[in-house]
Amino acid sequence: MTPPTVVWIRHATSIDGLERPTAHARADTPLSDRGRAETQRASDGLVELGVGRIVSSPLPRAWETARILADELGVPLDQPYPQLREWRAPDCVLGIAPADYPPQYVRWRGIRSTEPDTALPGGESLTAFARRAAEAAELVEYMATGAQRQVLVVAHVLLIGAVAAHAIGIREPGAVFTAATSFTLPPAGRWQHGR
Repeated sequence: MTPPTVVWIRHATSIDGLERPTAHARADTPLSDRGRAETQRASDGLVELGVGRIVSSPLPRAWETARILADELGVPLDQPYPQLREWRAPDCVLGIAPADYPPQYVRWRGIRSTEPDTALPGGESLTAFARRAAEAAELVEYMATGAQRQVLVVAHVLLIGAVAAHAIGIREPGAVFTAATSFTLPPAGRWQHGR
């Protein structure tokens, strides 16, 4: 069996992940000190993979995770790729715990799977998210084509979950999002298709 050439890793713990663990993280939230330590530990487990290239989401928590990994592993870090961003939650819920979600978001959550083209202001529709996750998967697979060493992708749990759903043939936007929200991966945890 040919070893996989793409390894996905979730960014490490961000400030929002510590201060607001049940909320949708704000786009600009950076890594926490805990996240930096998690990244250092994760790099030890990546040495044996033979990583030759690191690509990342542009969001600070992922980008900082990727920079630390690139430094620790001594490999190049590409410019950030917007396709690797996390799902864009609507502005009205960023940094807010589920118990405090506004009524319009609660209503939208009730219809989003059956009306996947809809989105609240600042947010991304489920259709757009599923399409972007498929594009992200295709992008990194293309990068890995003919690569001599592993490509390490630093991204976000919902995006990695959507890529995992895509990998097993799930295509309908509502089903992709449901699979993504059920997907679990600890901070600085890694996933590979088929593993």
